[in-house]
Order: sequence, then structure tokens, then C-alpha cells
Amino acid sequence: MYVVYMAAVIHVLGAHAYTLARYGVDPYEDVETAVKKLEAKAPHLARFLKEVATF
Repeated sequence: MYVVYMAAVIHVLGAHAYTLARYGVDPYEDVETAVKKLEAKAPHLARFLKEVATF
């Protein structure tokens, strides 16, 4: 059995996660959902968040 933990945006970006609210991203939602929201409005931020979240 595998368990996948989806990090929240606030856990990845810290206090900077609140700046994504202007794009409709809640700081406490998971990164995958945030990336989907950002791809339409701010693809550069979606790419950045994907890169930062993968380690």
C-alpha cells in the first residue's frame, strides 16, 4: 500500500503563498490543484511551483 502526501502551497512557498491569492489560489490547497489553476492565468508561476514542489 502506498500513501501519497500532497503538500499544501503554504508548505512549499511559506508566507509567499498568499501572493498567489490574486490568481485564485488558496494557500492551503494542494500543489497539484494550484498548478492547474495557475496554468490558465499565469503559466510561468505554474512551472515555477511545479519545479519548487518536486524534490
